[in-house]
Amino acid sequence: MSDLRQRDANIVNNWYIACLSNEVDRSKAISRKIYDKDYVIFRDSNNKAVVLLNRCLHRLTQMHTGRVIDGQLACPYHGWRYDSNGNVTHIPSEGPNQREKKLCSKPLPSYEQDGCIWVWMGEDEPSEKTPPWRFPYYQDKKWVKYFMITEFDNEVTNLCENFMDVPHTIYVHQDWFRNQAYKKVPMSVETKDARVLVTYKQENDKIAGLLYRLLNPNKAPMKHTDEYIYPNLTRVDYTFEDKYGFIINSQNTPVSTLKSRTYTYIAYRMAAFNKLVKPFIHFYTRQVIEQDVDIMKEQGRALAIDPTTNFRSTDADELHIAIERLRQFGRQGSDQLNTFTDKKEKDFWI
Repeated sequence: MSDLRQRDANIVNNWYIACLSNEVDRSKAISRKIYDKDYVIFRDSNNKAVVLLNRCLHRLTQMHTGRVIDGQLACPYHGWRYDSNGNVTHIPSEGPNQREKKLCSKPLPSYEQDGCIWVWMGEDEPSEKTPPWRFPYYQDKKWVKYFMITEFDNEVTNLCENFMDVPHTIYVHQDWFRNQAYKKVPMSVETKDARVLVTYKQENDKIAGLLYRLLNPNKAPMKHTDEYIYPNLTRVDYTFEDKYGFIINSQNTPVSTLKSRTYTYIAYRMAAFNKLVKPFIHFYTRQVIEQDVDIMKEQGRALAIDPTTNFRSTDADELHIAIERLRQFGRQGSDQLNTFTDKKEKDFWI
């Protein structure tokens, strides 16, 4: 398979999550790989996140094990020190009377919001000064929310499709999320503004297990929608009575060929026991996503053997087709990414 960055082409020109805010403090740096490149992340004296290539200009040593001194990062090999602009400010071997430095490791544009540190991965300046996505209900105290980080042996397109795919849940998540019921499920798949919105129209729809009973003790009708947001986000909503619900919002960061890191934002609001059940919800969501890890690894293994094989699709895969179409527009840099509209009504069985 060719280099992931080359294959993704213009999709690279977007904001991606590098890490969660609470993973970086003022005392240490961390490393993260995005699109096959290693980056180091630390905080400057103003507590602002700084993202540099994870190598010193001197002898190309990785920097993330170095010390953070007064908001500057020192290389662990010879102590070269870098400020928030990537400028080399101190070379210990030159002694107290140092010459003016004109060495710089250019930092990536970064922005911190909603508990995440985002980076712009394009070669040019960001087309949007801040990441356009805000996690739903992040500031609303009525909703309990948290993040999970998961490593997948697969790529973003396949992960987005998996997270929105209903038919797989009765096999991969049997007894955890859904069970086979032999029911017809009508759905609408609407593409607009670089998004794919799927609305399911199944009467008496519900998810399996204790989670559903906790979320919906009044047995109100459940509304289920899935949405893909270009280039790399999915949002799955289960809502009840227009005020209670469960949201799974995943941002997928490309690491390398057949490697991705997913930042899953979970938000829920129940009529009662909102915070008391958080340990159960944590356990439940981790078990479900690990099942997806396993099945995505199996698909990834097959793709590694023969990446040229085309998928075969049925009506149940209409959302897959729509996601792949938008990502292809994105790779090509086509205006159709934002102008293409489509709406299809399809049925499938679970």
